[in-house]
Amino acid sequence: MENVNPIDLVEEAILDFSLGEEEIAEDKLMKAVKSDSGCLDAWRALAEVRLARQDLTGALAACEKALVIAPEDLTATVSLSRILVAKGDKEGAEKATAEARILGWKEELKD
Repeated sequence: MENVNPIDLVEEAILDFSLGEEEIAEDKLMKAVKSDSGCLDAWRALAEVRLARQDLTGALAACEKALVIAPEDLTATVSLSRILVAKGDKEGAEKATAEARILGWKEELKD
């Protein structure tokens, strides 16, 4: 595999996504996570792109990968809540939302 910088791919994918090129963005993010499976930003972005494409199973899988890397990541926890809402999992979404609030408060207290 060619040497790729996963962060460069994430940035390109975000631009592609913002231009409506969701499939291209997803392809770049998949390349990023294949290059570096520990790239939190790539997993977060992949979850959001898949959510936008209504691939709820794929979005959940990507979000879960992000949370394995960073279990207390506020961004991934908010994404998890949004994904669970879309899946119709009210109880799971409420739990994730409560966790996101707690993480948000922790962030505010750090400042």
